[in-house]
Amino acid sequence: MAFALIVLIGVFSLQGSLGTGSAENKLGLKLVVKTSVEDTQPQNYYRDSASYRSRFADSSSFAPEFFRTGYGNVLTSQAAFVEAINNRSTTWKAGVNPQRNDQYRTGVLSDESMKFQLPLGFVLKKDEQPLPMSFDARQKWSYCPSMNMVRNQGCCDSSYAVAAVSTMTDRWCVHSEGKAQFNFGAYDVLSCCHRCGFGCDGGVPSAVWHYWVENGITSGGAFGSHEGCQSYPFDVCKKSGDSNDTPRCLRFCQPGYNVTYPEDKHYGRVAYTVPKDEERIMYEVFNFGPAQATFTMYTDFVQYKSGVYRHTFGVRVGTHSVKVMGWGVENDVKYWLCANSWGAQWGDGGFFKIVRGEDHLSFETNVVAGLPLFR
Repeated sequence: MAFALIVLIGVFSLQGSLGTGSAENKLGLKLVVKTSVEDTQPQNYYRDSASYRSRFADSSSFAPEFFRTGYGNVLTSQAAFVEAINNRSTTWKAGVNPQRNDQYRTGVLSDESMKFQLPLGFVLKKDEQPLPMSFDARQKWSYCPSMNMVRNQGCCDSSYAVAAVSTMTDRWCVHSEGKAQFNFGAYDVLSCCHRCGFGCDGGVPSAVWHYWVENGITSGGAFGSHEGCQSYPFDVCKKSGDSNDTPRCLRFCQPGYNVTYPEDKHYGRVAYTVPKDEERIMYEVFNFGPAQATFTMYTDFVQYKSGVYRHTFGVRVGTHSVKVMGWGVENDVKYWLCANSWGAQWGDGGFFKIVRGEDHLSFETNVVAGLPLFR
């Protein structure tokens, strides 16, 4: 049986670690640290990722695709839906996607997310220099190749995990000043972190960051790459209604990776919620690296191609999680720059902009982050 111990730490001041002292010396957190020991189930094999692909091998038949507008009518083509969006939108442009709309998955359990909240992260020693009008993490930390990588969560409601491990990967590089590169993978989170959610049926971003601090997370490459300890097991959806089962928790690495599962675990030092404040989120991203944000998603977001997204048309389809990379202003509209997890063919090379400073779709309410632990 799993058990937990709650330890209250008053004010935890972070001191310098490998590479940089900037983030660790500026940030102070009031934390409740929860530690636990999870159930372990011995395994003596590693299933190749292909065995977790869709149980539907035939991709030739599709149910008719339709698009609800939210105004009582239904459109029967993606092109007609895109046209309807562009007729209403003034800040962004929609376009036709390479995949069906129902094959772009979300992955955050909105009700469950409210039950698991990380402590607020307060900056005790703040740099008072003004923040720039625009910022792109890819430019500031150009020595971090992960900044330009766009992940693909495939046929799995896993944005809660994929966005988290992508952000952790960036921060691992940032806080080592590029000296340490580690590509965190989502497999370990999806299959072994039972309190993080329900695998491919959605989960809770805050719990993933807590798992990073408490249990560590292994490495992993993209689907079919066989890179890292446990490469991502899911490809894109192959047909309408397609879905994947969550893989079994395997506490060992795939063949050919010469590091053991326990040795491959890399840990976070602290995890926290960024206060719901535009400037505080900007300060967080500028000083400590990309952060994870969660927002309510509507069908029009799936059609995003360029500009600053603001919900315009369509119905709610779930709650989605992404990586915040920076900010700026376009045509007098303030925006957050973000990386999605639907591959590089979606949106603007896998990236998008969304309205900043209005808590649009609760975007600024749900920002989480953490700092790596170097040993």
